[in-house]
Amino acid sequence: MAQLWCVKHANCWPNTRTERKGSNAGMSNTQPEPNIPSKSLGPIGVFLYKCANAFALLGGLILSGLVVMVVLSVLGRWLFSSPIFGDFEMVALGTAISVFLFLPYCQMNRGNIIVDVFLSWAPKQVQMLLDVAGSIALALIAALLAWRMTMGGIDAVNYNELTYILALPIWWAYPFAVASLILLALISLYMALLDALRAFK
Repeated sequence: MAQLWCVKHANCWPNTRTERKGSNAGMSNTQPEPNIPSKSLGPIGVFLYKCANAFALLGGLILSGLVVMVVLSVLGRWLFSSPIFGDFEMVALGTAISVFLFLPYCQMNRGNIIVDVFLSWAPKQVQMLLDVAGSIALALIAALLAWRMTMGGIDAVNYNELTYILALPIWWAYPFAVASLILLALISLYMALLDALRAFK
C-alpha cells in the first residue's frame, strides 16, 4: 500500500535542480518557485513538513528574541553604560539552537544550494539520481551528527559544563540540535525516496 502511494505521488514534489527556469546552462534567470508540500504528498509528507515548519517557527522566535535583547543591550550600553549582563553568551547559545532548528525546513523546501554547472548537460534521470545520492548522504551525516551530539550532551550533563559568565548549562542546546538532526535525516530519506521513484518512473 505504501509503495503504491509513493509511486502515485512521486511527481507531486517539484525538483529544484531539474525544473528550473532559464536558458543558460547551469544557470537560472529566475528564482525557482517555492516547493511547499501539499496534501497530495500524503500523511507522511504533510507530517514532516508540519514538524519542519514548527521547528523553523521556534527558531525564528528565538532569533527574534535575541535581536530584541541585543538592541536593548546596545541601547543600555549607549545610554546608561549598562548593557545586559552576559548578552553574548545568550546570543551564542540561542544562535546555535536557531541554526539547527532551521535545517529541516531548509531541506524540506530544497533550499540548499545546488551547483550544477558541470552537470547541466546530464540527462534528467542522472540528475535525479544524483539528488537521491545527495539526500541519502545528508541523511547519513545528520544521523551521525545526531548520535555524536547525543553523546556530547550526555557528557555536558555529567560534567556539569556551564558558560563562564551566566553559568548557563551548556547541555540546554543539545536537545534542540539532536531533535533537528533527527528530523533532517528523516526528511532527507523521504525526499530521496520521492526522487528515486520519480527517476525510475
